[in-house]
Amino acid sequence: MTISASEAHYIIESCLTDLRIDGRSKLEHRPYTITNRSTHTKTSQSANAPAFILSNGSSRIHLPGSTTDVVCSIKADLVHPSPSKPNQGILELNVDLSLCGGGGTLEASAGSGGAQKRRRQQREEESQITSLLQRLILPHAVNHESLVVWPGKYVWRLSIDVMVLRCDGCVLDASSIAIREALQNTKLPKVQAVMEKGSDDANNGGSASKNDLLVDGDHHKAVSPCGAEDCPLVITVSVLSSPPSATDAVTSTTGSKRYKSIAIIDARTEEEACASTRVCVTVDTNGMVCGVHTLGGGGAGMEEEGEQGGAGGSSMPISMLGEVVTTASMAAKSLYAKLDRDRQVVKDVSSTDNDCGYGYLLKNHFLIQ
Repeated sequence: MTISASEAHYIIESCLTDLRIDGRSKLEHRPYTITNRSTHTKTSQSANAPAFILSNGSSRIHLPGSTTDVVCSIKADLVHPSPSKPNQGILELNVDLSLCGGGGTLEASAGSGGAQKRRRQQREEESQITSLLQRLILPHAVNHESLVVWPGKYVWRLSIDVMVLRCDGCVLDASSIAIREALQNTKLPKVQAVMEKGSDDANNGGSASKNDLLVDGDHHKAVSPCGAEDCPLVITVSVLSSPPSATDAVTSTTGSKRYKSIAIIDARTEEEACASTRVCVTVDTNGMVCGVHTLGGGGAGMEEEGEQGGAGGSSMPISMLGEVVTTASMAAKSLYAKLDRDRQVVKDVSSTDNDCGYGYLLKNHFLIQ
């Protein structure tokens, strides 16, 4: 997203005063609305909503009146395990940006070849987001060993599809929330491995054995993947830096320019365009950091200062590294508390309302093929 230098100055100065352009503080998330398998949740509000029939788990994250809408669907299949990891389940992830034109951050290209360039940029962004979520989320999403049904023979494969319909900044954060909620809503049917002896084989005179799986289609006996409640979240911390004023430059005793910097979370597209750098931190429910990745920032209006080795461009002061991690930890703690509180409200409402949105179509039963 391209913004003018005056707009960038206004946004950065607003963040430095801890009063952002939408009225939030630097550590405040936007009021996301979460729609899962059977409920529509928001702080102090809940209502029924339809689920994806062909999914074992699903969720939707969106902002009312904004341009953020992310849908996640999880499909479970019984497959043979990987030869390198015979005692672990399989998690696959795919991110689709086709409906939003590139995560809400890619601009239309002018002139001939613009459409092809836009599609290429979209594919590159899809690949980057998928790769980041695979490294930051999937290794810690669930207990992979609990997905084993028959060691060395059958395991659960969870195919996670994330579709970004619209996004107004922090696509990794919204996608991680959608994945976590969908995993917690995923139900795996009860499967039992059985071995039966067949009739005598006329050729060798021995007895043949038949290995099979017994799948229970009763939804009430289904369970969620072990460890889904501990799935970490991605917190993207955007560092915004303001160049020193002329007075500061004159009165500086060292002669070097000192930038005023601030770390904010859940940045909008305009704020991301002004960030000198963005740091994606994966934090679990215990407050432990599971992964860190640095993304380049837009740094609007900072190009000249960045060339001189300041805080512009895609860098940040080393002194801010501790503040970035602390900011991510505090934001994750607050977000986990809100999600857990909303989930408890959902359970209370669900216990008194049995409507599943789609009526009685496949209600409380799996479609066994």
